[in-house]
Amino acid sequence: MTRIAVIGPSDAGLRLGVALQAAGAEVVGFELAPAEYVPIPVASDILEAASADVVLSFVAPHLAEKKAQEFAPLLQSGAIYADFTTGTPELKKRLAELFPAHAYADAALPTAGNVEAAGSAAHALFVVLTNLKIAVTVISDVPGDAAARTLIRTLLSNGLAEVVADTLWAAESLGIEEWAWKDIQAELTSFNADATQALIDDAAHNFKRHQIAMQDVVELLASSGYDSTMIAPIQFTHGRIMHGKKIPFSQTPTKKWLK
Repeated sequence: MTRIAVIGPSDAGLRLGVALQAAGAEVVGFELAPAEYVPIPVASDILEAASADVVLSFVAPHLAEKKAQEFAPLLQSGAIYADFTTGTPELKKRLAELFPAHAYADAALPTAGNVEAAGSAAHALFVVLTNLKIAVTVISDVPGDAAARTLIRTLLSNGLAEVVADTLWAAESLGIEEWAWKDIQAELTSFNADATQALIDDAAHNFKRHQIAMQDVVELLASSGYDSTMIAPIQFTHGRIMHGKKIPFSQTPTKKWLK
């Protein structure tokens, strides 16, 4: 039976631990968040957690290096330390150096039940987790490659969240926040691959029209007294496009129409 330790107070980590336990692994938790009910056994100390075949680390980002330093000398021969904490590729490379060869995996959970892995132990992690019915995508044997993808996803999700928040504040200043919220939800619900392609194509080839439209937005919000947090970076992006910075995967109208 594969022994797996899940360390750190992460809901995603706990869900993964539960799924692994249901698939037949012997799972223990360590330093989990306080809860009335934790659906996996809890290790009595770090030695018990470090004796696992696979350690899945979900600790807070600022503790990632400290926790790796604690576990590295305690791991059993052939064990895997899979680091799911967020951090830069440079951090993940430093952490990999703390572990023996083929022991460290830079890992991520882009969606529930789907793991991405990079680093020297990525293939070994693939074998263990796929045998336990968890889908794993091996990116490379370079630690940090999974972290880079995670941070790019963060840029998109956080940026989108900030734009939505700014739009709702702007709408609130005009007294139309309820309509705006429903409209935002409908807009996001309609998004698919074709809509995304159309969005970047429009940005790439109609930036002048976008600039003029944003000036009208500036005038509107000046009248309502709302100081937008997103207009300046949006206008800066327009400027970059205007000065020739190409958006990857944007298509010219000719290429699109010839399809």
